[in-house]
Amino acid sequence: MEFSAIELLVIVIAVSLAVGLHAVLQRQFNSEAMSRHNDVAGYLFSAVGVLYAVLLGFTVVVVWEKYDQTVDNVTQEVAAVSDLYRTVGGFSDPERDQIRSDLRTYVDDVINIEWPQMHERVNPPADVELLENMAQRIDSYQPKTASEIDAQQMAMTQRSRLFDARRHRLIESAPAVPLVLWFALFVGALAMLAFAFLFGVENRNAQLVMTAILAGLIAVLFVVVDEFDHPFSGTVAISDDAWVTVRQHLPEIP
Repeated sequence: MEFSAIELLVIVIAVSLAVGLHAVLQRQFNSEAMSRHNDVAGYLFSAVGVLYAVLLGFTVVVVWEKYDQTVDNVTQEVAAVSDLYRTVGGFSDPERDQIRSDLRTYVDDVINIEWPQMHERVNPPADVELLENMAQRIDSYQPKTASEIDAQQMAMTQRSRLFDARRHRLIESAPAVPLVLWFALFVGALAMLAFAFLFGVENRNAQLVMTAILAGLIAVLFVVVDEFDHPFSGTVAISDDAWVTVRQHLPEIP
């Protein structure tokens, strides 16, 4: 995973603010007076640190599982399009050509319209008239042979797979971390830094370095959560390579 320039800037700003504020507080309070409370502050810092680590770790796991599930779901959607395209080869014309044309158009729309929209964190429309018309053609098809009956049954199953996979993709493109959880993460981060400010250390420069490390680690994890919470944008964005590959492959299917 590589951080973008904006993400690196956010991390640098967070570290700079934390260190700057700590440096100002160091000038206002005597380190010897602060060190008298190190034992009590240490116990409280450990308790708050454990609670915050659980919350932050839980959030990272949730967004990572969502990202992994989204990757798998995109694969399922691409496979459903490819399988459906092959299955309707058992239909007779003109339905076969029309359904296949709809599928090729759908793939083009996903690549050229929907993927850029999701990259900009804009959800595509949930209902696609093209897919609805295609589904209607499959359902209303009148098979004339046993093989066409089998092809229609398989096409209905794969059509449902396609609709389900598309619906899941649209759902998963929305953030999974609610605002109330982001609020808790920010409050927890402020609490961690506040406790770090309360410690009295003889070497003040070393204490500022520790504050910078703590603030930097929290900021990095915040960026990681945000990245994986938006699986179709950012530096870890799911690419449309699978769709491009299937678009190239569809005309080769007999």
